Amino acid sequence: MSGKKTAIYSRKSKFTGKGESINNQIEMCKNYAKLHLGITNDDDFIIYEDEGFSGGNTKRPKLQQMMKDIKNKEINTLLFYKLDRISRNVTDFCNLKMELEKYDVKFYSVSENFDNATPGGNAMMMMTSVFAELERNTIAERIRDNMLELAKTGRWLGGNTPLGYKSTPVERIDSDGKKRKLFKLDVIDEESETVKLIFQKYLLLKSQTKLETYLINNDIKTKKGINFSRFALKSILQNPVYAIADKEMYQYFASNKVEVFNEKKDFNGTLGIMAYNKTEQKSNKTTKKRDLSEWIVAIGKHKGLIDGKDWVEVQNILEGNKNKRYRMPGKNKALLSGIIRCLHCGSFMRPKLRTSFYKDDEVRFVYMCELKEKSRKGKCQCKDAPGNEIDEQVIKAIKDVVKPSSNFYQKLKKAINDNFNKIDDENKEINILRNQYHKTEQEISNLIDRMKYVDVSIVSELSSEIVKLKEKNVEIEKNIAKLNQLSTTSTFDSKEQAKIVLSTIDNFVPNFDNLDILQKRTLIKMLISSVETNGEDVIINFVGSRNIKDSSLVPLCEDTK
Repeated sequence: MSGKKTAIYSRKSKFTGKGESINNQIEMCKNYAKLHLGITNDDDFIIYEDEGFSGGNTKRPKLQQMMKDIKNKEINTLLFYKLDRISRNVTDFCNLKMELEKYDVKFYSVSENFDNATPGGNAMMMMTSVFAELERNTIAERIRDNMLELAKTGRWLGGNTPLGYKSTPVERIDSDGKKRKLFKLDVIDEESETVKLIFQKYLLLKSQTKLETYLINNDIKTKKGINFSRFALKSILQNPVYAIADKEMYQYFASNKVEVFNEKKDFNGTLGIMAYNKTEQKSNKTTKKRDLSEWIVAIGKHKGLIDGKDWVEVQNILEGNKNKRYRMPGKNKALLSGIIRCLHCGSFMRPKLRTSFYKDDEVRFVYMCELKEKSRKGKCQCKDAPGNEIDEQVIKAIKDVVKPSSNFYQKLKKAINDNFNKIDDENKEINILRNQYHKTEQEISNLIDRMKYVDVSIVSELSSEIVKLKEKNVEIEKNIAKLNQLSTTSTFDSKEQAKIVLSTIDNFVPNFDNLDILQKRTLIKMLISSVETNGEDVIINFVGSRNIKDSSLVPLCEDTK
């Protein structure tokens, strides 16, 4: 084979709801290679797997890697189960085919058995590619048709219920005489007042940061009882579910080319808005907000809270603020971001640069309590802590505590030699529960995906199943929390953790001063669970510490530099 390999490419999109598994595709390609190409050694194959990626474009990591390897002349043969595994786009397939021919790579579709060396085989291959693209477009069209059918009902499809509302089941009898359970939003009076206040204050303050400060200082919190962040507030302010379906809202959607299901006359100011197809789920399980022109809007069954005029004005302010950048801390050498907390209120402390310098031109900075900053000292008055000094104290404490003669180092040694059977059993049980949790999350994700394809009449059944699965995961989380609480009776959570910490100490701490800033931060996070300060003293809690006796209390000296 002249050192070159045979590539096997497999792809499965989790959004299709059908299709052969990745493993089956690979095995069938290997069997084809053994029977028809005489390739029997597994070492002669390079496997490229793209799971959860659409065939509608070539933005797939393993496909890109494979093409890079082909251009580097590492591959002479390519196998795939079906043409649509490679591409569902005719243009992309033609370009890929030209690249393969350019680098003299033979390629085979093992289930379709085309002879691409003949004109007839090439023609059949191109026709199959055309039909693959047609199927993709048909699926996309069906999804949109289902979205339009759902829009007719104005129902709530599930997910995180927006602040101000609760999801209420409503039974109805369908055309087949079967009971169907739908869901609608009902107002929660106290929460709805919070929503109205958020819109009212934003129209007055015209700033997410100022709105955040106002809510913190007035003890107005989220459903979960925590402070609102700027980003949570933006999500509320942009949500059309709060808007009343009036003439201003109809005009807003019409001017932005949004597909509106209802007639203009239906926007009479009595009910709220439901918007579908607002987000797109990405392959890495994140979501991306779609352009307004891709939304499908309908009048809901719920009561709106915000007049259309005010909701539209809020969108205009948000749009006007889009190009304004929140003031971010400049470049600094702060080592404890994400570790250091305020000893008064427990909030994280963030590095803030000072305009002055030390004699050696080192940039000065302080650690400032996040709650103090956001509340403009309304909720916390913790002193700003001298950042340069604290970082020096932490580095010194690390170097002292990791000496072989130190109590901390001896604890590590003892932990590695102790019997951890009980803790290992607890960790195994926690891992089993975590696997169950992730499996249930996957089931929820699959059900949500199925909603795009199934008949509208059974969407409510899927919603009910999703609710049950979410309740199951709440119980799993409670059980994990209980086991975690039990496991904290030991200095270290496992023998493996102690080994990792000891290895880190032996390999990296001696060269600490030569590490770059990112490496230093990473090392500190591996050795220290938290740092707390009141601006005058600093408490350093090392990994494995369970109480103050295992921590280091260091008074900060006055700044003399």
